[in-house]
Amino acid sequence: MPHLPIGTSARRLVESVQKLERTLSGAGLPHFVSRMPVWWLCWQYCRMLDQKIARMKRIAHKFERWGPAIRRISPTAQEKMEMLDLDHSMRADIEFTKTTMLELRDYCEDIGRMFAQLGYESAGLKRRQTAFIEVLETSCALASYMQEALTRHDETVLALLRAEADATSAAAARA
Repeated sequence: MPHLPIGTSARRLVESVQKLERTLSGAGLPHFVSRMPVWWLCWQYCRMLDQKIARMKRIAHKFERWGPAIRRISPTAQEKMEMLDLDHSMRADIEFTKTTMLELRDYCEDIGRMFAQLGYESAGLKRRQTAFIEVLETSCALASYMQEALTRHDETVLALLRAEADATSAAAARA
């Protein structure tokens, strides 16, 4: 069996499941019974993916709502200076969230390789992995959209503040 590049924890899990499968098979159990640990593991992972997909859809929905809200605020930016993100902490938090989502995508791909290494294929698992990766990519795109909206909002607010400061300086110079 070729050794595929998967994460350390997944590799240990593969080794444990393979050992259990060999033990069950060596005890004289039929092949379908000795494969039950792999089936159970896949079932567990599918349940976990279902939960993660639901959570990621909620996150994507929030990003989907917040981006346009920030864009609507921008024309009245002077009234909304409290949203000014000068230290970029909000954008940094969004970037951290995107990085985490990309790590989850990599982990999901590792799990797919793990099941391939175990010689197990599941249409349900593949569908869930595809759905999970799609919702992660959508969430990342919406997060980037939101970061852009924050940047444009901050630029608008800063331009208004500069214009005010310039007008105040000009008025003071004339006085």
